Amino acid sequence: MLRLKVSSAPLKCLNGRLLNVSKIGTQICLSKRFESGKVEAKVKPPINMSDEDVDGWLKTLSTLKEEFSQTEYLPEHSLSPPGQSKIDIAQEAANMNKDFIPTEEQLLELDLVKSQPFMKMKDPVLTHITNMIMKDGKKQRAERTISKALYIVFCKTREDPVEILKKCLDDLAPLMLVKTFNTGVAKSAVIPVPLNKRQRDRLAWKWIIEGANKRASNDFSVRLGEEILSVHDGNSSGFEKRDQLHKTAIVHRSYIKLK
Repeated sequence: MLRLKVSSAPLKCLNGRLLNVSKIGTQICLSKRFESGKVEAKVKPPINMSDEDVDGWLKTLSTLKEEFSQTEYLPEHSLSPPGQSKIDIAQEAANMNKDFIPTEEQLLELDLVKSQPFMKMKDPVLTHITNMIMKDGKKQRAERTISKALYIVFCKTREDPVEILKKCLDDLAPLMLVKTFNTGVAKSAVIPVPLNKRQRDRLAWKWIIEGANKRASNDFSVRLGEEILSVHDGNSSGFEKRDQLHKTAIVHRSYIKLK
């Protein structure tokens, strides 16, 4: 970097122009660029296409655009050769590579894939509890809440959070509840009623949400994750509700009618 001071002469001639040097700053910075720092741009070679090729390409694009906009895309019609309206894609695929013989490595990979269980697209338990916390049809928000809560569980336990959640639901869920029926006399009958798996999970998840709402965090997903961990450790208040429900059912067991 080179700094030059300009004299205070009133007029100077620079490149054929008169300049008022007194109005120019007192310092001018000049920097030298090194040619070694230049980077040449890579230019792709031009594509040699005639006017007929360009016209045919544009015509094909317009034909495909018209086909997609007017009718449903059917590959058996679009992929058919000229002079044929429709082809059988499965038959064409079967006719290709008839002489193909798989190698031993490919056969081993096939056996390995067959031995693995088929993954479910959606877990029914997660879908059930997601629908329970969903509000105003905003399912994606409920899914994000469940995902954050399960991530907190994973960070704390370093185990599969879905399996931990299922175990918590099984441990917390009651086996039965009591219902009050009118007998036609002064006293009503309190009858214990057994619950199926979905009903048990619903009650357990309801108690988990109630316990999460009593926690201090502002983020519901954090409160939910902490409550799941509390159930996993056996310290949740939902166990007291479960035990009280079981005690009430045992007290009124005489009203159970076996068919």
